[in-house]
Amino acid sequence: MNILEIIEAKKVGRALTEQEIGFVVDGFTGEAFASYQMAAFLMAVWFRGMNEAETAALTGAMLRSGDELDTSGFAEPTADKHSTGGVGDKVSLLLAPLAAACGLRVPMLSGRGLGHTGGTLDKLESIPGYRIHMDNDEFLGIVARAGCAIIGQSGSIAPADGRIYALRDVTGTVDCVPLITASIMSKKLAAGPGTIIIDLKTGSGAFMSDLARARELAGALVTVGRLYGRRMAVVFSDMDQPLGTAVGHANETIEAFAALRPDGRRQGPADLVALTEELVAEMVRVAGLAADRATALAAVRAAWDSGRAFDVLLGWIKAQDGRLDPDREDFGLEVAPLALELEAPGDGWLESMDCRQVGLSLADLGGARRKVEDPLDLTAGIDFLPAIGDRINRGDVLARVYSHDRQRAAACAGRILDAVKIGAEAVPARDLIIDRLE
Repeated sequence: MNILEIIEAKKVGRALTEQEIGFVVDGFTGEAFASYQMAAFLMAVWFRGMNEAETAALTGAMLRSGDELDTSGFAEPTADKHSTGGVGDKVSLLLAPLAAACGLRVPMLSGRGLGHTGGTLDKLESIPGYRIHMDNDEFLGIVARAGCAIIGQSGSIAPADGRIYALRDVTGTVDCVPLITASIMSKKLAAGPGTIIIDLKTGSGAFMSDLARARELAGALVTVGRLYGRRMAVVFSDMDQPLGTAVGHANETIEAFAALRPDGRRQGPADLVALTEELVAEMVRVAGLAADRATALAAVRAAWDSGRAFDVLLGWIKAQDGRLDPDREDFGLEVAPLALELEAPGDGWLESMDCRQVGLSLADLGGARRKVEDPLDLTAGIDFLPAIGDRINRGDVLARVYSHDRQRAAACAGRILDAVKIGAEAVPARDLIIDRLE
């Protein structure tokens, strides 16, 4: 086989064989041909697309480029969740221990934030001592004992994806459904869960802002997952406004952990609680531990309200050497001081917002990356208080900005104010759960 011939074939729209796709992935990973040739291949895929068999073959080739974790030794069903990312999305911090408290085992590989979306690993690193890197055996051992564990993707997990994604990022080929599907599923399959639930976000704060494109991606993810023997389901959730109140790292972690306390289901942010319940219930149902959604939801609420999930949380964090003080409201995490409060300039209703800009405002505080290598201020954060549809009065606090630098805080507040629209007419609240795919 020849890389040029394969590029030419895809350029004119021919479906590639599994062997040809494997040749491309193995050749690029092994540096058998130049990155500019791989870039040409990726652009051909962007224009011509891939059918289901090609997408599955690309996923498999990327999966086989590294380790696959063996979860067959667990007596309990294994499950994982993938979110396509959003502003204030701290669901994984509640979901993993809650699902474990419901009888699942949750081996979760997570990533860092880039651009306007936060990363689970960045939030976890706000916990003193928490280890995000370990070998596969230790990782699976913690999952067996604690019920769940969350670590970073090592270089041995789908290494082809890391190299290919880096090239996609600089060649304008990120927004391609087959390439996105193979990237997501190669990593998720490598962790070995039997059930995978996708939280596919749409709206101004999501990477998939268009619902039709989100449905296309959902269909591809489910198809590939089932071809590899996984139980799959997708929940479409709204990302036209931040999830919960906190946007940041330490402050999001505190909000998530506080919501998981036995009384947190009733006292935590209603949207964060509702989405977490929905996703964990889907994990429980699809994995076969409940016959229907109502039964699964009842099991989730019982695990939450009884304190079992909070106990799992404490055991999991300790197993990864994290130090939490559950007797303190802030769990012993450091948060920057309040720098300023952003007040509403007039009366009306919160009509809409550019949620992406709210996420990017964290970068003004040093709390989000504009480049992969940027250092983070894990203590900086924002509390964004109103929701779309809320009545706003002049002088109401729209956001609280926490930072060690008041000048940075002022820039953050200015971006938030530009991102929100306060209208003269009442508008309805937005639905959090938009649709499902099973």
